[in-house]
Amino acid sequence: MEVVGMGFGESAAHIILFIAVVIVASSLSVMMATTVQRIAIGMEQQGNHVQKLLTTDFEIINDPENIPTKTVGTNTAYIFYIKNTGTNSFPLTNSTITVMIDGTLISPVNVTTSPTQLQPGETGEVDVIATIPSGDHTLKIVLYNGIYSTLKFSV
Repeated sequence: MEVVGMGFGESAAHIILFIAVVIVASSLSVMMATTVQRIAIGMEQQGNHVQKLLTTDFEIINDPENIPTKTVGTNTAYIFYIKNTGTNSFPLTNSTITVMIDGTLISPVNVTTSPTQLQPGETGEVDVIATIPSGDHTLKIVLYNGIYSTLKFSV
């Protein structure tokens, strides 16, 4: 006597395969959703950073032919005025700006600033202790975020 199969084994295999495909598809969709969320968060952070860069700006507003000086101890400090022309405030300290004269980095110990936070529309003072020979020179001040301004001046 021969036993006739009812095909249940084949149906069970199809059901198991279908369930496995659904589980794999669900796992992939969760991974893709997580990846898309991370990309969206990264894009938002990058957008905020770019917006901050675009709204941060300043100008060195000295008369290039008449740079004021003051005596600090036995040294001469050149006084440069910078105006926040952007819409964001920024820190103005010797550790958050870089000062260069004619491409030479001025040590932060030879730079003092006032105030320590420059609000939009405000003018701040950057005092630079340096020996600058007579003639034409270029000052470059770079903020912590890479925004910079230059001034060609004469001493």
